Amino acid sequence: MKLLLVDNLVMPEEGSLAYLDVHPHLGLLALAAVAEADGHRVQIYDPKRLIRDGTLAYDATLYERASDAVLAERPDVVGFTALGCSFLFALNVAALLKRREPDLPVLLGGPHATMLHRQILERFPQFDVVVRYEADEILPAVLDCLERRTFDVIPGLSWRATGRGSLLRFTDGKPKVENLDLLPIASYDHYPIAELGLSMLRIEAGRGCPFACTFCSTAGFFQRSFRIKSAERLVRELDILHRRYRVSDFKLDHDMFTVNRHKVMEFCEAVAGRGYRWRASARIDCVDEALLKKMADAGCVNLYFGVETGSARMQKICQKRLDLQRVEPILAAADSLGIETTASFITGYPQETGQDRDDTLDMIGRCARRPSCLTQLHMLAPEPGTPLFDERGAEIAYDGYGGPYNTRLLSSSDEREVLDHPEIFQTYYYYPAALPRAECIFVVEAADLLRRVGPVIFAYALREFGGRLSRLISEWRHFANETSPGAAPDAAGLEAFVAARFGGGHHLHSLFRYALRLYAARAPADVVAEGPYEADQPCILAENVGLLEDIHNCEVLVDRIRRSNEASPMLGDADVGGLGTYIVQGHGEAATGYWVESGIATILDLFRSPRSCRAVAQWLADVTSNDGIDASIFEPLLRRGILVSAR
Repeated sequence: MKLLLVDNLVMPEEGSLAYLDVHPHLGLLALAAVAEADGHRVQIYDPKRLIRDGTLAYDATLYERASDAVLAERPDVVGFTALGCSFLFALNVAALLKRREPDLPVLLGGPHATMLHRQILERFPQFDVVVRYEADEILPAVLDCLERRTFDVIPGLSWRATGRGSLLRFTDGKPKVENLDLLPIASYDHYPIAELGLSMLRIEAGRGCPFACTFCSTAGFFQRSFRIKSAERLVRELDILHRRYRVSDFKLDHDMFTVNRHKVMEFCEAVAGRGYRWRASARIDCVDEALLKKMADAGCVNLYFGVETGSARMQKICQKRLDLQRVEPILAAADSLGIETTASFITGYPQETGQDRDDTLDMIGRCARRPSCLTQLHMLAPEPGTPLFDERGAEIAYDGYGGPYNTRLLSSSDEREVLDHPEIFQTYYYYPAALPRAECIFVVEAADLLRRVGPVIFAYALREFGGRLSRLISEWRHFANETSPGAAPDAAGLEAFVAARFGGGHHLHSLFRYALRLYAARAPADVVAEGPYEADQPCILAENVGLLEDIHNCEVLVDRIRRSNEASPMLGDADVGGLGTYIVQGHGEAATGYWVESGIATILDLFRSPRSCRAVAQWLADVTSNDGIDASIFEPLLRRGILVSAR
């Protein structure tokens, strides 16, 4: 039997399709390995990769094109995985498959399907079977019984009985893999690893979180059962991936990798000396300096911490129950050992007050003072199967703000599905809260924009606000309400606020302009000159190149700021130098800035329309009365891709 598994379509946090996450889906790889071990053929269809490389358009034709591609592979059965934020894609593609191939079995699994299996089968006839909870050990039996749908002895299934109209059947049970070491090792060859250019690979380190945060669905799906693979198994998987793909950077995928200290120590001892760099997720109260030292010595380079709120009151309400006094010392300890960190926070809790949110923002500001710490602020989204949703799910409301991860609404029918089925599409909704919704949206988007300027500039700017991010955002929001009421915060609005607060010629305004333009200039691919240099060929500024005029030398300023400390005074006029021009060039997932004298900008401006290097060199020679200027001076700009052929 040929099984085709369809990957989900989760939008990237950055918003741009160029940053769609094309790493292999570990859950699908695990299922593929199980099915192949049972003699089935498996293929994985990943829409994210096809969208990112331009093969699949992300527009109203998306669902039809994806269904065409799936059917072209002539599968015997199709299986979808979906989170709440990506369910629209699965729903629409599955409907088209059923319309064209009514007898093609369509399976659905994952956390969203598990929590809403009955509602989904009742409302959407395109799905035949929902495999609830962990499918690894029952998938072969499901495939064997699929033709006759004799599933009665298989635990954790919901299905549409054949020949019985709309009769739905269910079996009890919550399948769970107790010993993850017994699962077959996944074959990453289902994804074109070399073509994707991945410098890091993820492996599944374990499953399950034993804690009980009210907003999180992970504990429910994995039944609050913490499991981790043995050190021997983990190292074996790393070694296989290293040999096969020449990769030495890894992400150990587990919500709470450090819960079992003994297991982490065993892994560190087993992996030490192999030269691997690895990342993991942890709780602040499940690490200490000794464990961090052991992890760093074994190759750990990054840890993700879900802090969730900087308010002690909200820590109790959401049952995260962290001691917030430990957060900054743990981040400092990790930093001292060369471990970069991510500190993630949430706002939008129904019970959150203005003081709670200010406490969270100010903790973000303190964390951000450490250049090795990346901070995140997310909007709380309703999730089925969580204690918070059980308590307040009936109150959710819709305002059209989708957040960063939700699949885009590509048609009026998409929006109609979301509006008609709030019990299915909760992630497009929000919990009404004590704080105004518009304020929450502004705060989340403002924090993200400030993160984009980088930790050095972010922390430096906070000095002007007493180190308090809550004060910075409050002043910005007040300015925005006066100058552009109702508008969402954006880079232009942030630059305008900084200019109004400090003056357009202030070096902070230069720093924000520079950093925000560098971030925006990031492009999915390099733009390079084509063919050999020819002095008479028409050239033009590349599309990924922009000019920032009347700006300070920000690289010099950032270097001076790095060498200062929080107690140092802000740079004075005598410290910041004169004004010039930045050439900002995007390439790959980064960008480069070149600071030049203002006169160079005048020359580059000439290339905003097609001109030959010889013609511009002659103009420059005439203006300067210097006959020694040759067109070859522009050759480095062509090599760097700043100028490209206009042909």
